Amino acid sequence: MSVELSGVRFSYGASPVLDGADLSLSTGEFVVLAGHNGSGKSTLLKLCLGLLRPDAGSIRVLGGSPDDASVRRRIGYAPQGLRVVTSIPISVGEVVTAGLTPTTPTIRRDRAGERERTRSALAAVGMEDLVRECLFELSGGQQQRTILARALVADPPLLLLDEPTTGIDQQLRPRLAQELRARADAGATVLAVSHDPDDFHAVLDRILVISEGRLREMTHDQFHAHFEVP
Repeated sequence: MSVELSGVRFSYGASPVLDGADLSLSTGEFVVLAGHNGSGKSTLLKLCLGLLRPDAGSIRVLGGSPDDASVRRRIGYAPQGLRVVTSIPISVGEVVTAGLTPTTPTIRRDRAGERERTRSALAAVGMEDLVRECLFELSGGQQQRTILARALVADPPLLLLDEPTTGIDQQLRPRLAQELRARADAGATVLAVSHDPDDFHAVLDRILVISEGRLREMTHDQFHAHFEVP
């Protein structure tokens, strides 16, 4: 299993978010995590990353603990709503290429190979023409897509993506969906938070919904019977 949660409980102060949540994700699965706003979707990703610790229960990621730095280096993570406010003149390409650093020792770096992987990751999010643009001069949506490309660039065995279609035009979303499906078919596990699984309906394996602090699987029709998608 790539991700295993057993009986996980988590609260923000007196406000419970997860209440005995169980989750098992197999290698090569593409799963969408859905639910109402505030249901705990982003919290679950942060628990898998070791950014938060559960109040109870156990979490195993890629066979180890989320607290293990060697485990975290093998996870591609794209948070939601990350807005760059610095005026440091760093390019889109430099940000994405930095995603290769944890997995590639400096002494063995292949600069030509890095450029190609960066170009490929940016192409997946429709940003290949902006590789030399200064990041802080871009729109919020373009910055979000840059962070998503950074999560993809190292071909990690686990992708944790929080609303990955944010800032991506409707016509580009099928390209991203197919890219994520291809990565799952190649052996990566993809867990994507999405308020609208329709973006990935044609390529995903399962829809999991957080409801009342627990996870349950739904079909596409069941999801739409229970949730109104804007």
